[in-house]
Amino acid sequence: MLPFPVRNPRLLDEFTPYLVATPFNLPALDRAPFGVPVPPENIIDPLKLESEVFLRLLHRLDGLTFGPEGMPMPRWVFFDCSEMPGAIYGLARPAATLWPKARELFKVPHDYDGLVPVSMYVAIPMHRPGIWFGHNLSSLAPVFERAGVTDTDLRGLGSLTKGLALKCFGVQEFWGATQWLSKALFIHVKFGPLDLQTAFTPAHSEHETLTYGFRVTDAALRASMGDASVVLPRPPASFWLEGHDVPAMRALQDRIEAGERFVIPDVPRATPDGGVLVPITRV
Repeated sequence: MLPFPVRNPRLLDEFTPYLVATPFNLPALDRAPFGVPVPPENIIDPLKLESEVFLRLLHRLDGLTFGPEGMPMPRWVFFDCSEMPGAIYGLARPAATLWPKARELFKVPHDYDGLVPVSMYVAIPMHRPGIWFGHNLSSLAPVFERAGVTDTDLRGLGSLTKGLALKCFGVQEFWGATQWLSKALFIHVKFGPLDLQTAFTPAHSEHETLTYGFRVTDAALRASMGDASVVLPRPPASFWLEGHDVPAMRALQDRIEAGERFVIPDVPRATPDGGVLVPITRV
């Protein structure tokens, strides 16, 4: 139980936290973020053979989340860029209590009785202590939405997972990358205004990627998870960027490279055609 209100408190009643980390990285992590303990049996060592099935299910969750977007993570990237240098935090459910549709989607082995992950957040430490780069946010919520499953309440699963993960990892300054049209952007901005470093990113396989950052505070984490008593300062928008407008992204990138500073101050607006309008504020 968290010491403050969250959007969907039932999630911590229905799911149990897990943590994937090597023995080298584990001592640096908070195994009870905001007082929510990770049971010792739920700490997964990616260097052990006994972790194989759980890690395969974790990789399957990534594929279910990002496969439709054309960005599933290869297994070697999962190990080289996630499990070894960083850490993975998420929520899970015992296979015996998993919903039939989830068993089908995950292709859970019939003789497996361990945990099945329903969410995960992966981050990688950068050079200076306390600065991390977010690598992956996966949740069963959008997967169920696409599959037409409507009888399971997973509201807030992604933001709850990311908030607890950043506390677990001890992140002080966060950087991440996402796409202008990604629904994950609606989650990321819950942590407060996002400082833009790129608006158009040819170095990424998806050029319509933005790179963003924010200072990590307990207030930001509590707000992201749904504590309505925390109100983060959000400046008004200077203009709006349409999520399909590549020339506008390039123009904004030119202004960033020329030394101007911009933030995404608040939640995007969905448009009837499936796009988004993202608020931009010149700082």
